[in-house]
Amino acid sequence: MPRCYTILALAALAVTGASATGFYATTPKTGVVAVGASTPYLTCGPDLLAGASKIKVHWSNFTAMTGVTSFSVKLCYTADKIIERPWRKFVGEINKNKQCWQTAKLAKFLKQGIAFESSGELEIEVPMNTAASTYTIQMLSQNAAGNYLEWGDSVKTSCKITTTSYDNQPASLQGVQAFFCVFSILVLVVAYTYDRSKQA
Repeated sequence: MPRCYTILALAALAVTGASATGFYATTPKTGVVAVGASTPYLTCGPDLLAGASKIKVHWSNFTAMTGVTSFSVKLCYTADKIIERPWRKFVGEINKNKQCWQTAKLAKFLKQGIAFESSGELEIEVPMNTAASTYTIQMLSQNAAGNYLEWGDSVKTSCKITTTSYDNQPASLQGVQAFFCVFSILVLVVAYTYDRSKQA
């Protein structure tokens, strides 16, 4: 099922436009972004379960530029997870950067509309459909028109984020889930057959 979501998402993203504009090369990378419960952020924490865990994001050094209103946060694959994967290719235009597309959720952002503050911290839930992989966090400040003003990421400040999904749970749990899935299908078939027999 997750593979099905991914295929559909790739198709949707291919035809979806974006109103925000900006390039990494021309947008100042002045923000400092870190991930983790507490310092030192380079100490790796436990794996995060999609749909059940939260990422704690810390930021500072963003400038209160004229017109800045909010932050957007992206969840980006680590460099080793985009090798020979053109669908995750880094692109210099911010909204076309496939390295930071979460296709399973049909979204290019982990979270949007965060009220601007020069520094702060926030917990963000890991979406259920997040692929099991390794990631970094990217934060971008924006004005009301959606244009990017500054950005920063956790690539060098923090340990990478490692996520797991329910698909990666122990075999015993997967077996239970599979049983109930098959059982539900059987109940549906029986109910349908019974209903058809009554109408005959």
